[in-house]
Amino acid sequence: MREELGQAIVEFALVLPLLLVMILGVVLVAEIGVARLALEHAAAEAARTGSLTNDDELVRNTAAAAVTPLDASLVKVIIEPTQAESPRSSAPRGSLIRVRLRYALPVPLGFVGLPRLIVEGTAARRVEWTP
Repeated sequence: MREELGQAIVEFALVLPLLLVMILGVVLVAEIGVARLALEHAAAEAARTGSLTNDDELVRNTAAAAVTPLDASLVKVIIEPTQAESPRSSAPRGSLIRVRLRYALPVPLGFVGLPRLIVEGTAARRVEWTP
């Protein structure tokens, strides 16, 4: 009986690292999915704001407000073309505004040299605002 108990402990010790790696992988994939959904939603809301107001500052504020589960200070907002560039600077109505959000997802084992994962969300809308 004692030999069987020792055998079970040894088998558990051999399987435990594999189970932990699998659980860590599931958690990481879930975090990537949540980040992707949040970024896609925030990019769509920010692009909508840009199409209605043609104001880059409002676009950035909308993106920061809409990335709720993520840290808004770590989200990089890229607006193409910017408010100062043509065609948005002269006659913006009908031109395309693209909003791209990038977020560096911290990796649980980053201290061992694993790179950060970059998750991105994009959206584009036609500008409806007229000066």
